Amino acid sequence: MNRFLIFILGLLLGLFTQALWAHEGEDHGPPALVNARPLLPRVTAHSELFELVGVLEPGRLLIWLDATPSNAPVTGASVEVEGAGANGKAAEVAPGVYELKLPKAPAPGQHPLTFTVQSADDADLLGAPLVVPQADAAAAATADALPRAAWTGPAVWAGAGAAAAAVVMAALGALRRRRPAATGH
Repeated sequence: MNRFLIFILGLLLGLFTQALWAHEGEDHGPPALVNARPLLPRVTAHSELFELVGVLEPGRLLIWLDATPSNAPVTGASVEVEGAGANGKAAEVAPGVYELKLPKAPAPGQHPLTFTVQSADDADLLGAPLVVPQADAAAAATADALPRAAWTGPAVWAGAGAAAAAVVMAALGALRRRRPAATGH
């Protein structure tokens, strides 16, 4: 009887671990959340000479500037920003990274920005919109996503499998105790 119980337990555990394996074409729930915080507002612009990415952080706009042909950071450039109350010259804080201090954060909405870039050999004018979302909408989307992610995934299936195996083992144990002992006739 013990071998039968071990066989049944092994079979049940094997079935439940199958649910943990990923199979093509099956939905295993939403992907795990890596970062539950909303992304900071960004602006991107590019031309034949320069690629620019700006990230709006509290009190500043950080700008990464690369040369388009080589993707190398552009150092020692003059980067001026106009629009959305962000008028001024950005200071280089690291190779190819420029910072523009902001007196106040831009209001939610779409703000056109113009970047005047002058390096040793090249000059260009880049324009792109900075989209600042409503703070309440971003926070609500993040808060809504967290409870669903917490109750899906392999851990839930593993727990359900362990509970089912325990119930089956208890039922088999009860059946074993109810049967009369076999006599040696």
